[in-house]
Parts: sequence; C-alpha cells; structure tokens
Amino acid sequence: MADSPAGSLSRSALVGTSWLLAQNVGTRVVSFASQIILAKLLAPGDFGTIGLALTVTTLASVVANFGVDDVLLQRQKSLRFWTSAAFATSLGLGMLSFLGVVAIAPVAASIYHAPILLRLLPLMAFALPLTALSTVPMAKIRADLDFRFIAAYTTAELAGLQLLTIALAVLGFGVYSFAIPVPVMALARAVTFWWKARPRLGRLRFLQLRMIGANSAAAFGTKILTAAVSQGDYFVLGLVASKSVVGAYFFAFRLAIQPVQLLAGNLSNVLFPILAQLRNEPRRQGEAALKASRVLSYVVMPYCFLQAAVARPLLTLVFAEKWQAAIPLVQILSIGLAFDAVSWVAGALLQARGEFRNSFLYSCVFAPIFFGMVTFGALSFSGMGVAIAVSLFYLALAPIYSYRVFRKVGVSPSAVAGIYLAPVAFAALAAVSAYLLGGVIPAGDLARTTVIGVAGCVLYLAQLRLFAPDMFAQLRARARALILKRIHGAVAARQA
Repeated sequence: MADSPAGSLSRSALVGTSWLLAQNVGTRVVSFASQIILAKLLAPGDFGTIGLALTVTTLASVVANFGVDDVLLQRQKSLRFWTSAAFATSLGLGMLSFLGVVAIAPVAASIYHAPILLRLLPLMAFALPLTALSTVPMAKIRADLDFRFIAAYTTAELAGLQLLTIALAVLGFGVYSFAIPVPVMALARAVTFWWKARPRLGRLRFLQLRMIGANSAAAFGTKILTAAVSQGDYFVLGLVASKSVVGAYFFAFRLAIQPVQLLAGNLSNVLFPILAQLRNEPRRQGEAALKASRVLSYVVMPYCFLQAAVARPLLTLVFAEKWQAAIPLVQILSIGLAFDAVSWVAGALLQARGEFRNSFLYSCVFAPIFFGMVTFGALSFSGMGVAIAVSLFYLALAPIYSYRVFRKVGVSPSAVAGIYLAPVAFAALAAVSAYLLGGVIPAGDLARTTVIGVAGCVLYLAQLRLFAPDMFAQLRARARALILKRIHGAVAARQA
C-alpha cells in the first residue's frame, strides 16, 4: 500500500530528528558531565550570578533576532531575494541590542545588588551582533533541510562551549567561565555557517526592510514574551532571594530542561521548515504534527519522569551535601517541563502556518498568568515555590495550548487528549514503582540510581508492549534503524 502524504511527511520529520538525536545523544552526556564538573568547581553563587545575567541577555538576544528567521523560512522558494534585507536587519538589531545591554548593565547591577554584572553583561552581550551574522545562513540551511549538518555542528559547538567553560573554571575565572565562551562560539558559528551556506548579498531594497519589519512584528512579540517567561522565574527569584538560592534553582533548571532541549527542541526545528511547505494543506499538516506529538510524548514523558525519580540518589552520589537544595527542584521541574516539551510541536505548527498574530495573542494571555504564579510562589516559598509554580503552569496550560492549536487543523479533542493521557500514566507508574523499589534497597546511592533507572525503563517498555503495541513497534523500529545507521556509519568511516 502506498504511503499517505502525512505518513511520508512524518517520516521526513522523524528521519530529520533521527539525525539530530544520533548526533545529540552525545550532547546529553557532554552537557550533563559538564554540569557535574562545573558544579564541583564553582559555587552556587556563581550559578546564581550567571542566571541573573541571562535575564538581561536573553531578552536582548530576542531583540537581535526579531523573528527574521521565521519570516525567511516562510519564503523558502524566494529566500535568495530576501537575504540582503534580512542580513541588514539582523546585524543592525544585533548592534542595537549590544548597546542596549551595555546601557542597562548599571541598572541590572543595582536591582540585583550584584556589581559584577557591570563587567559580565557587556562581555556576554558582545555575542549578540556576532550571532546576528548567522541568521541568514542558518535560515538557508534549515530551508534546505540539511539536518545532518545542523546536528553535527550543534554537537561540536556544545562540546567546544562546555570544554572551554570547564577549562576557564579550572584556571580560576569563576563566573566569567560562563561568559567568555559565548562570543567566541558565536564568532565560530558565523564563520562556519557562512562557509557552508554561502548566501549571496545583493542590492538592499528598503521596501523589503519595511516588509520584514511588518511581518516580523508579531513573531517578535511572541519571542519577546516567550523569552520573558523563560527568564521570569530567575528575575522574580533574584528580587526576593539570595544568589545562592537563585544558583540552586538555576542549576536545577539546567539539569531538568535537558530532555526538553534534546528531544522537543530538535523535533520542532525539524518540523517547522517541513510543515511550512504544507501551509495550504492544513489536514496534512495536522496529521503530521499530531503523529510527531504522540511520538515525542511517548519518549519525553518517561525520560523526564525517570529523571525526577533518580535525581536524589544520583545527585547525592555525585555531590554529597553541596547541592541538596537543588534536588527537590530538579524533581518538581522535570515533571512540569515534560508537558512543556510536548507543546513545542503545536508551537511549530502554529509558526509554520504563518499564524504569528495568534501566537502572539497566546503569549499575551499566558505571560501574565506565568508571572502571577511565579511571583506568588517566590514570595510564599522562595525557590521551592517558584519550581512548583513553573511546573503547575506547564502542566495546566500546555495541554490547553496544544488543543487550541490542533483544533484549527481538524484534530479532534480525543486525539489531542491521547497525546498526553497514556504516556503520562505509563511514565508516572513506571517512575513511582521504580522509585519505591530503589527505596527499599539497603545498598548505597549508586545501587539505588542503577535500580531506579533500569527498573523504570523496563516497566515503561513493558507497559508499552502490553497496552500500546503499535507505538512500541514504531519506537523499536526507529531505535533499530538508528542503531544500524550508526553502526554502518562507523564501519564506513573505519574502512575509509
């Protein structure tokens, strides 16, 4: 039987994601290992300082981008005619953002009672105009669906960033260990992407500049609100708590969000340019995005739930008492961020349909709710309250967001519910059972970590095999194909 268009599209997305996962499974190990090393080398206050600095630079980076990349991907077939205007817009905004951060640094240092931000923020902001240089070539690479290159470079970049950060920490640079590598890697990315994509710049047309500005406005509004939400917890906590409390929360969040970045981030990057090609075929878009959401949910839910279950014995084993305050935060955030991860596919679908205004309206509704919940949590229970507020926010609102987006492309409410219900039930049962099993073992933290991880995986896969055999077969086939591809690649490289 011939494959359906939606099935073919879904496979294209999953093949692209397979490339990203094949390359980025290593980044999970590298990132986690670097977090462990840095947590041993640096103090919680250093993590808190960099977390506060990111509340400024993250918002500035959104201004530097302004949604230009999304607009370019909407014009894949005529992208070469827009490169000059997009490049000028990106670089101009990058320089403006850099100068804005330099100007606001004294204000941030005063608000957070952290004089070090006067020197730290300009250093980190220097990466903004350098990052802007990558916008046009990155859009071209994504439009060409060259996921293999994106995955390979992202892996190398992350490894380089982490190694440089660790080296600087060993040399005694303290919190600057986080800041110095940022502009260095931004410059390396710009050079590499221009070498790879070779976009041609032609005559600059001011009409195109105006059109990019008009079309990017809603996308920019969405991104600035999304960035505000992503940094809002650090900002609010920084106003009411010490740097050590912010550091514990920042460390916990960086650990908890890794599955989201690894799985949801990769899949949404693959889906956006693919779904954009079917902008005029909403049913095919919806079917492909729904299938991708289900696959993502069945993978990310157990990952995050088991991460929560294994956090206490694992972090105690590695750090003893140093980061005990971060353990319950990792557990709470891991659960909430799993729901956030699944909603990223709905976000990619909304952007691919060019509904930037609707995306902005959703952000306008969700952002005040987020800040209200986080503020109440921070004032009531400090870091723990913020973690609970963030998790409850995503647990309650992410499924609503997915439902409203999918409803517009003809996906039924029961189908949307199916994205969440079974994966959450299977993952929760496996994680809780494994955690209880690990608790009755009289051995040390290493044995408990191993038992929880192994038992949780076995229990989850057993549930899939019994109650969701189609999904079990699909995931097994994907995993087998991925392993064989890696083996064949290794053999070919050795023969060469």
